[in-house]
Amino acid sequence: MRPSHGRALVRLLLLAVALAPPGVAWAQTGAQAGASESVGGEPPLGARLDELLEMGRRLNPGVAAAALEADAAHARIGAAGRFPDPVFTTEIEDIRASGSTAAPESVGRVKYTLAQTIPLWGKRGLERDVAQAEAGAADQQRRSAEQELAWRIKTVFAQGYAAAATVRITRELLATLDSIARVAQSRYAQGQGNQQDAISAEAEKGRLQLDLERAEAQRLAAAARLNALLDRPAGALLAPPQSLPPVPGADAMPLEAVLAQAEVANPQLAQARAEITAFERSAELVQRSWYPDVTLGVTVYDEDGDNDRQFGGYEAMVSLDVPLQWGLRRARERDAHAKLAASRARREDAAASLRGDIAEAWWALEAARRSEGVLRRINIPQSAVMLRSAQAGYELGSADLPGVLLAEQGVRRTELDFIGVQVEQQMRLADLERLVGGDL
Repeated sequence: MRPSHGRALVRLLLLAVALAPPGVAWAQTGAQAGASESVGGEPPLGARLDELLEMGRRLNPGVAAAALEADAAHARIGAAGRFPDPVFTTEIEDIRASGSTAAPESVGRVKYTLAQTIPLWGKRGLERDVAQAEAGAADQQRRSAEQELAWRIKTVFAQGYAAAATVRITRELLATLDSIARVAQSRYAQGQGNQQDAISAEAEKGRLQLDLERAEAQRLAAAARLNALLDRPAGALLAPPQSLPPVPGADAMPLEAVLAQAEVANPQLAQARAEITAFERSAELVQRSWYPDVTLGVTVYDEDGDNDRQFGGYEAMVSLDVPLQWGLRRARERDAHAKLAASRARREDAAASLRGDIAEAWWALEAARRSEGVLRRINIPQSAVMLRSAQAGYELGSADLPGVLLAEQGVRRTELDFIGVQVEQQMRLADLERLVGGDL
């Protein structure tokens, strides 16, 4: 390098390298690249997570199906514990046939009987208890569907944010490299540089263009997944996410508190508790089958079935079921108690798995928090120092253009790493909120 040739060109190159200040991205948490302008001051659809969550709860077919199933379970409560339909019986007595034909000549008496079975010993109340517990389990299934949908929306939203931020950062670096490539070509044409600098700049532009295409495809894929969760056409317009919601600190949500909240609010555990209640009441109902039900009936006699009705007598009836089928009832008892024991075991298994999953997600979130701290304290300042050092060395002739490009790449990689740990925190927080059963 010849110092006598155009120091102004060197300064122009350094200005091109420094077009995107390395410290700007650290204060920004939103992916503003490509975001459409809002109308009337309101952000466009897709920019805010809370708006997507609310729309998903209203439009997602899976959540709607779970809500309808819960409505059906509640409707069954009204049918449980009711009396069975009464039985009406007609009997014709003293039928006399004519001598020449088989047709009846006269009818002596007609009996009209109405009978009603009445379940006793609290069986109707137990049936209602079973239906109510099953409705409670259906409610928790609906909650589980809502939490699953919220988790998917939060996850895809964070992925879309990362893709949009990658597009923004890559475009900034492409603009910088384009300026560098033009300066390198100009210097080479004037005999002040070497061809390798110009080739390196163009090659780096090609690599970044590929990265940009991949990031753009990821952003469009995330938008399509969000549209599917909202039951919208895959190509419907969605603005890139503007910002990520804040993540509570470790002090605000210690692991013990998260575990305690999940024990109460997790929909799978609540559903398991409701199912245990249903099986308990079902087992009690089977035991009550040893006690007989009562059937009450009344009979009215029409003494002359051929002529006008002449009701000449009445009867009253009381009958009891006789529980003689011991083998049948013993088998039903074993079945009911086995189902109850299985439901309790499933609940314990679900609780143990839940504790493990929560601890795993909590520590993953804590690792992402610590990674963000390392990037803020060490990696970001160091990458900025390296870039300034490379710029100064190039100006003094002690460094070449590839060194400057490498330092610039280091700054941008640090930006992407910083965004990556922010997105990782969002995804791990979404995992925790799905496991807990509510926002943290």
